[in-house]
Amino acid sequence: PRFLRTGDRGNIQLELDNVEGAAGDYSFAVSADGSVKNEAASAQVLKLAAKQRDKIAVPVSASGSGPSTIKVNVTGPNGFTLERAYALDVRPANQVLTRRTVRPLAKGETLTLSNDMFADFVPGTGRAGLSISISTSLDAATLLNALDRYPFGCSEQITSRAVAMLYINEMAAQARLAPDGEVDVRIKDAIARLLARQGSNGSFGLWSVGGDDAWLDAYVTDFLTRARERGFEIPATAYTLAIDRLRNYVSSSPEPGKSGGRELAYALYVLARNGAAPVGDLRYIADVKLGEVVTPIGKAQIAAALGMLGDKARSDRVYLAALEQLAPQTKVETSSRSDYGSVLRDAAAFVTLASEGRAPQQTIDSGITRIDSARALANVTSTQENAWMLLAARSLAKQLNAISLNIAGETRQETRQGALYRTLAPDQLAAPFAVTNNGAGAVQAVVSVSGAPLTPEPAAENGFKIERTFHTLDGEPADASKAKQNQRFVVVLKMTEPKPQYGRIIVADYLPAGFEIDNPRLVSSGQIGTLSWISDAAEPVNSEFRDDRFTAAFDRNAESPAVFTVAYVVRAVSPGKYVLPQAKVEDMYRPDRFGRTATGSIEISAK
Repeated sequence: PRFLRTGDRGNIQLELDNVEGAAGDYSFAVSADGSVKNEAASAQVLKLAAKQRDKIAVPVSASGSGPSTIKVNVTGPNGFTLERAYALDVRPANQVLTRRTVRPLAKGETLTLSNDMFADFVPGTGRAGLSISISTSLDAATLLNALDRYPFGCSEQITSRAVAMLYINEMAAQARLAPDGEVDVRIKDAIARLLARQGSNGSFGLWSVGGDDAWLDAYVTDFLTRARERGFEIPATAYTLAIDRLRNYVSSSPEPGKSGGRELAYALYVLARNGAAPVGDLRYIADVKLGEVVTPIGKAQIAAALGMLGDKARSDRVYLAALEQLAPQTKVETSSRSDYGSVLRDAAAFVTLASEGRAPQQTIDSGITRIDSARALANVTSTQENAWMLLAARSLAKQLNAISLNIAGETRQETRQGALYRTLAPDQLAAPFAVTNNGAGAVQAVVSVSGAPLTPEPAAENGFKIERTFHTLDGEPADASKAKQNQRFVVVLKMTEPKPQYGRIIVADYLPAGFEIDNPRLVSSGQIGTLSWISDAAEPVNSEFRDDRFTAAFDRNAESPAVFTVAYVVRAVSPGKYVLPQAKVEDMYRPDRFGRTATGSIEISAK
């Protein structure tokens, strides 16, 4: 198999072709390191004649998670020796989940963390985040972990992760997004991936080249601007195209009253950051059309743009208007927005922009209370929310120097001023990690622990239902739990949304290790006659076929059918007993709207 999952038992097939060697017995000694274990009792022997070709199967099992290596040592007649090494990755069978706890830390009180908090996670998948600050919401370590672990890669998500990476070292040298600390390399890779999706008119597509989403264009260009400010090289032609795209949008955009001003406000902010905003347009909106800007983030972006142009009086007034619209949230938000946002995102963006723009402290403090009220209602958060909350935490860092902490852990003890943001792996908690509040007042400690659980989560429905079934190519029901090598199945994923609404939806089906996707072209019934029996087939806006999963993205609205289906073909390849992971559907920007199947198992018998 191309990989294994935790709990799998499979076979690795080794072939030896005796091209020029002597006839005789050839002994195979196989060893494994990492999360893979060789289940063979002893070395295996092949008796080969001259020019003969034969094979053996080495039984292996998988536990834990992470990269492993299979080492093969062959010895034979006349002193023949041969050594080979093969990489085999072990991936968790269950999807990563996060547990988050908040507790106050009084003056003189100590919080101690140890690696027993990872006891019910698959070894190799656990990661902890510790944030100690004034706000319970702006826990940067949790946000960094969440952005790093998010498995999908649309342009918004690439940008949100890259924005976080821009400021990791500034916020805390020890709170690294990647264990190897190669942050600059990952930022450069994100820039390259985003520019590969830029169209000839300067716009950026969500999944592929070019698009017609002015808000996304502004968001990506905002990141490119920030990256350029921090010394990253952006190709001049691509950057000019992005800025010109926003200029052209501003010059031809409708009045805020017709469009809500979401895209216009962000475009003006990014142009102002680049010294290219039309000051007359900004003042006209602030004085005459501000009430037609329908979102708090839009008003805050107008205020920030005015502040950058030196009009602080107007800027402070518009910040207050944004704050007035940003009422404390009292109920869970259930609908998605075209600008990827929410009350929580808008509150975090407001605090970020107001802090960067040196708005009055009272205005900023009121914005922080809006973040806290919205975060208290959110069980899970989107990449857009996480990115702006991280920017808000970074913008407030200089205001938190009154915090005094004593840290005892790893190999040293230190005293520090200011907020603490740290990510911790299990091996860093081999010895207890203790933090004592030495300051004059209480602070808030947020501990998040994430990883793949040993026990899978049950099937669930919350706004969506997903059903996974297996069929023959002719549409007859098939039992994939007892598969034969080389047998093909059509995997049908049927999603039901009882009350369709606007949303950017992702469907992910995680493959068992013994299956491989057979033909990436077979996605929906409209593409091949042999799958015409599939009902309610929907065409995804993007689909990906990987070794370990199939994903499909859909744009939906209130007029969409309640039931939509997608299908693909797999082949049973490697004999063994494997975990059948969950399939999941979710609204990427309202992730509390989701559905998932149960976990199962499959057994593939040899041909």
